[in-house]
Amino acid sequence: MSRDVRITRELPEGVSEPTKAAAEGKAHEGAVLAVWEAGEMTTRQAAVELGLTYYDFLDRLAARGIPVERGPLHLEAIEQARRKLAERRL
Repeated sequence: MSRDVRITRELPEGVSEPTKAAAEGKAHEGAVLAVWEAGEMTTRQAAVELGLTYYDFLDRLAARGIPVERGPLHLEAIEQARRKLAERRL
């Protein structure tokens, strides 16, 4: 079931339409990211909601320094991946 969230913010007089549109877009993105970070929306759903591909959404997260995964690091898996990459370079 989809539910709307409405955010209303008055802007000072004289703010241009492009700036208003940019502010609205950022507010929408912020709402989507908040729901995604809470774990109540999948990565794919968030990407679709923002009009992005799955990979473009991941790039957007990376550009903002937002980790895709939460929780403790699995250091053994990271080390295995590092070794596999090193082997491929040989």
